Amino acid sequence: LLSLADELLLCIIDQVDSREALCSLAATCSRFQNLVEPYCWRSLLVRKGGHASRIALSLNNRVERIAFIQELAICYNNAYEHGIENLGGFMPHMDKLRHLTIESPCPNNSEWRRGAPFDSWTRIDYTTLFETASLPMLQSFTLHGHPSESRKCAFGRTAIIFFHPTLRNITISCSNFDAGINSANITPDKLKSSPLQSLKLIECNVYLPFLSVILSLPRALKDLSIGERLHVFDEHPSHVPEDRTSNPAFLDALAQQADSLERLVHIAGDLRYAAPPIPGDETITNMRRLTHLSHLEVGIESPLFSYLNRHGCPDSLQTLKITDHAVVPTPTREHTRVMIKLATAILDKHILTPINLDMLFAYNHFSTPSLSGIWNVPQPTARKQVYDLAKILQARGSRLRILTEEFKGGKAFIPPYMDGEDMPVEVVQYDSESFWTFCGVDHQRHDD
Repeated sequence: LLSLADELLLCIIDQVDSREALCSLAATCSRFQNLVEPYCWRSLLVRKGGHASRIALSLNNRVERIAFIQELAICYNNAYEHGIENLGGFMPHMDKLRHLTIESPCPNNSEWRRGAPFDSWTRIDYTTLFETASLPMLQSFTLHGHPSESRKCAFGRTAIIFFHPTLRNITISCSNFDAGINSANITPDKLKSSPLQSLKLIECNVYLPFLSVILSLPRALKDLSIGERLHVFDEHPSHVPEDRTSNPAFLDALAQQADSLERLVHIAGDLRYAAPPIPGDETITNMRRLTHLSHLEVGIESPLFSYLNRHGCPDSLQTLKITDHAVVPTPTREHTRVMIKLATAILDKHILTPINLDMLFAYNHFSTPSLSGIWNVPQPTARKQVYDLAKILQARGSRLRILTEEFKGGKAFIPPYMDGEDMPVEVVQYDSESFWTFCGVDHQRHDD
């Protein structure tokens, strides 16, 4: 094997999927160590402080290894946090780093749920990292981080990530998405200058003025997901109507990316803290300005759902998904009836183009949604509403699907879904392509 040229050996090494095999090969001799170590260090997942300390020691012993790291995920819980900070000093020098995930303990978990002071703030100083290091090849950043007890959901100076010259994908969770920055703080050269293409906010208190500033920065944002806080309210959303997405200025903020936005998701948050809608100019406050939008996912509580109901959708829309995450019901016949009635009204009044419609009845974290008991009954009246909606879509060459969420492991979790937690899986309960079938039961003989 050693008689082959390095170029051929690298082609062989590139086909090896097993990290254990790569490490064994690197340990055979100095030549293979030099060839294989870049593959061994290319992607790191750190779950424990002891692991972080051993990595730090190895990097210190051979500093060339720092340049081998292209993907780094630091995901730990409070039982293993001691030692995680040992990686912090090496991260500013990871010039080849492309993908970075920092996931620290959540104050919604462990003993903090019972009122104990939060004492597990993030061991990696991610804000200073971005302030002091260029990370010139970084493409994606996922953050679930918390500062100290008094500021555990603060975002603040971390807003510097939106001015990073190479970041294309950003995911932020469990933050008060605000930084005290307004449009007056943004110089003209920063507008439409960022390469950001995807922004996802999960379980955040979203402040509309700050969101509007952030949406003015990307050259061509394609994917925007805004998930406002649904669970565990130590920190409530703003009571100022102008700060909330119920303000018509929300659509003005979205319109800044109207020429590029292709996918939009909005969950407006827990209904207990909903802000009343603010009247706007009906000729301006509508969805039709988003002329490149192909996929729209909205909760029935979202103001975007109301705009759809009044004005319809852009002609470019191909898929509409309606969810009930903020309502979080145990599905009942009345609940499903109302959801389907709302969807039918939108299609009848305002949406004449062929779009596929998905309706998601979310997992409510207390009982598994069961639509079988609602629709698989002898009387066809419960199913007729679905047939009528499916016919409208079929006449346009489109499709209706009704979905539920399930945790396959049997244990429910709330978003953001942390390392090691099950994520909910969408299960199709009805598909208009199998017109008479509900939850696996064919009703054609009875209903046709």
